[in-house]
Amino acid sequence: MRAVVISDSHGDMASVNMVLSRHRTADMVIFLGDGERDIYTKSNSLLLSDKTLVAVAGNCDFSSSLPDEEITELAGKKIYCLHGHTKGVKFGTEILEQAARDKRADIVVHGHTHVPRTEKVDGIYYMCPGSVREGAYGIIDIDERTGGVLCYINYLY
Repeated sequence: MRAVVISDSHGDMASVNMVLSRHRTADMVIFLGDGERDIYTKSNSLLLSDKTLVAVAGNCDFSSSLPDEEITELAGKKIYCLHGHTKGVKFGTEILEQAARDKRADIVVHGHTHVPRTEKVDGIYYMCPGSVREGAYGIIDIDERTGGVLCYINYLY
């Protein structure tokens, strides 16, 4: 199963639409904030109609009704989703890692830093997809049969 992870679009609806168009067969889309309006456009609603959408608010999503954090599941793996500003990710990952352990997450996805990264720490996968406005986004592939996880960064150009 596949999740597409998008963050920090900051008004760049075209890049969000391009990512969604490229990954029409994805099972899930995770939007990590700072551009809430970009995900909820009319053209994107058609591309999202057959997918699970998980969306959280970023620090620039003023007056948002989206939650700061969300936990979802894909192919038996628990995914902890947040923008990251509430856990101080620009200053380190210690608070985020403790929250991930407390929530018993298998995978953690966050935005806010605009710096693409993937790593595995103490058995937990961490991903920041970077900023889609800058051309970066993330992919999570989970093999339903084996439970294997592959997290990687992809680029629009």
